[in-house]
Parts: sequence; C-alpha cells; structure tokens
Amino acid sequence: MSSLEKYAKGYHVYCQRYSMADDAINALLPVAAVVHIALGVMSLILVRQTTDREWNEKFAGYIISWMMIILGLEYTFETIIDFKIDQFTSQDFANGEFTALWFSVYKFGEKAMASTFISLVCILPLIYPYPLLQRENAIKVSAAIVLILGLVMIPIDILTQYSHRDLKLSVTWICYFIWISVYMRFIVGELLHGEENAREVSAVSLLLLLGVKIQFMIFWLMNLSGQSKMYQARWIVEDDLIGGVSQSEISTGIFLPIGMTLSGLTLVFLLFGELWRAYKKGVSGLTVVTGMVCIVGVIWFLLTIIVKDTANSCIETVCQPFPKSFIDWYAFTFQVAIYLLVPLIFMYIILNYNIVDTETAESKTITRIMVLLLLLVATSSLIEMIQIVLPIPEMITSAIFAAGVVLFIGWEEKIMDKMIKHKSNAVETIDSIISMNKPLIEESDYRMFSLVIFSLIIYGLLLAVLFDAMGFVGR
Repeated sequence: MSSLEKYAKGYHVYCQRYSMADDAINALLPVAAVVHIALGVMSLILVRQTTDREWNEKFAGYIISWMMIILGLEYTFETIIDFKIDQFTSQDFANGEFTALWFSVYKFGEKAMASTFISLVCILPLIYPYPLLQRENAIKVSAAIVLILGLVMIPIDILTQYSHRDLKLSVTWICYFIWISVYMRFIVGELLHGEENAREVSAVSLLLLLGVKIQFMIFWLMNLSGQSKMYQARWIVEDDLIGGVSQSEISTGIFLPIGMTLSGLTLVFLLFGELWRAYKKGVSGLTVVTGMVCIVGVIWFLLTIIVKDTANSCIETVCQPFPKSFIDWYAFTFQVAIYLLVPLIFMYIILNYNIVDTETAESKTITRIMVLLLLLVATSSLIEMIQIVLPIPEMITSAIFAAGVVLFIGWEEKIMDKMIKHKSNAVETIDSIISMNKPLIEESDYRMFSLVIFSLIIYGLLLAVLFDAMGFVGR
C-alpha cells in the first residue's frame, strides 16, 4: 500500500472513530477523572484514621484507595488526549499529529498509570477477603511485588509501543482464580453446610470481581462464542491505519483469547451461583446486578451478529462505519460500567464492609461528602447517557437533575446511616469459619506501602516526561 493510500484510508478511519457519535464516546471521562481522584483521596484519609480493624481489612482499604487515585490520573491523561483529538483537522492528521500524540507525554503518562494500576490489582486478591499472605512481612512482600512489577512494566510497555496489552493484563488473571474460588467456597458453605454469614464473603468476592473486571464481563457471551476476535481484528487494522501500533502476535494470539475466555467463564460461574442462591434463599440485590450484566452481554452478542459485515469490512475491503445506534449503545454500556459502576462498587466495599471507621465526627463528614458526590455523579452521568441515546430536551434533563439534587441533599445522610448501621464483615466471618493467623503489623508498614505507591507514580510520570523530551517514537 502506498503512503498516499494509507493516509486516505487512515483519515477515513480516523473520521469514523473520533468524529462519529463524538458526543457519546468518552462523554463521562472528565467527570470520572475528578471523581476517582476525589473518592480515592477521601478513602485514603478515612483508612489512615482507622485503627481498630483487622490488618488485611485496613490494607485492602489502602490498596483500593490508591487504585482509585491512579485510575483518576489515568483518566486525566485520557481526557487531555481526547480533547486534543477533538481539535484535529485533516491537515493535522496528514502531518502525523495523531502519531505524535500517540508517542507524547500524555500517552506515556496514561500507560504508566495503567501499568501501576495493574501492579496494584494483582496483590488485592492475595490480601482480601481471605488473606493468602498471613505473615508479619505480608505488607512488605506486597509492596515488593507492586514495586517490581511497576518498575518493569512501565518502561517495557512504552518501549514496546504498548503492543503487549493482553500480555500485561495476564498478571491480573489471579483475580479470576482466587476470587471465584473464594466465592464458590462460601456460596457452597452457605447453601449446603449452613455456615452463618458466609454470604458476606461470597458477596464481597463477587463485588471485587465486578469492580476489577466488569469491562470484560459485559461482553461475556461474545468472548465465549469467539465473536470478540472479529472486533479485535478490526481494531488492530484501524490502529495501523491511523498511525497507532497494533498488538503483538503473542498478545493477540495467546493471551487475548485466554483472557476473554476467563472473563466469560467467570460471569457464568457467578450467574449460576447467584441463581442457585436465589432458588434457595430468594433474590438479592447482587442477583439482580449479575443478571443485568448477563443480559447486557446477551444483547451485545446479538448486536455484533447484526453488524458482523461492518466489523469485517476493515479486514476484507475498506473500513465501513458502525451505525450510530451501535456506537451509542457501546458508549452507554461501557462508560456506565467503568466510569460509574466501578467507583460505586469500590466505595460500597469500603463503607459497607467494615474497612474504615465511620463513627467519629470527622469520618462521618467525609463519608457524607463521598455518598453525596457518588449520588450526584451517578444521577448526572445517567441523565447524560440517556440524553445521548434518547432525544430528550436539555430543559427536561436539567429539571430532573435539579430534582435529584434536592432529593439527595435530604436523603444522603439516611443512606449513609443505613450503610453504617448494617455493615458486613467478611473477614470476621472467615475467621469464624476458618482459623486464620493474625500477624502483628506495624503502622509504619502501611506508611511504607503508601510511600512505595507514591514513588511508583512519580517514577511513571518522570519516565513519561523524559521519553517525551527525548523524542521517543518507538523502536
């Protein structure tokens, strides 16, 4: 293909990907960046003030808080990139501005934060709800794992032009294996052996899986049926045409199919577990949530069959644009999942599962702010997403939002009090069923862990600035 042909096709793809339905794509990204950082910082303050919790509960609070902050930083870089792409003209594209942005400090920073987040995610299943590490050096070992992974993954990811995404994500497969095992152990314990309060453990395991992997689980049937491979192939072609970098063969040929299969099977296990429990104990909120994720996955499977020819067009002839309704559905489901449900899940775990102390006056004030922020963001985000899908006048949506604000200002304290008064305690339940070692953890270990994470963030940002200053544009 000549360079002129590649430019023409690349610009055609660029217009489809970034101009079509631009009101829908990444509409929640700026809000998500601010919300994740704010909630992460407030959670970190609450965890630091907590003194009377089990060591792994408190440590899990630290991990989740830093995960939220790092996600917020990653979304901040993505917001800047998205803003710059919106300003592109055809001449900018012809001059290689997209490729320049792909290898800029913003993209380097985004990928550095993504690698740091992955490093944190892979230690959370080792700690909570059932601590596989039960020695006094557990936090030091966890900090060492995060540090080593971060120090290695951040520069390698940039130096290889982010072409091993699925290989990098494979370290988080530990979440599937450990949390689904804990879930099945305690759902069986509750339903067959009558273990008291075992539901608290299976519930938090399910929530953790959704919090970390929901962006893959909503495509569960596509992943299990192999439909996802077709769309991955299209994105690989698009990335090459618009000046990005395609994923490596080892990443797409080995690790991508395994990751997709694991996400699909995990959702199936969770669905069967929740249906079994609903049959024995009645429907719960988590049963409804799991069922909704399942239904979204089925709808996605049906939609991808309808637009199958469009997806294949990039590979067979010339890339054809997806229907606007298809893109809107993607924007609605995917954005609500990762930008809205994820912070809601993590904050629910922190506030409802006895991880932080919410009894003091200062803690109650911070908790109230967190709950109010979540309620307002959830309302405004859902209204914005609905407005994208349905032609509702802005005057009506503004009135609905105003009514929601008035309602929440009066009810957020009652919601907070309900969560505090009806707290669950997964760790206490596990200890009553399975004997656990309770190591003596020094307070300085928690500070050391936070220092390691902060240093890793600075390391990633510094590398991003240096690589950009040196004009790095790939191998």
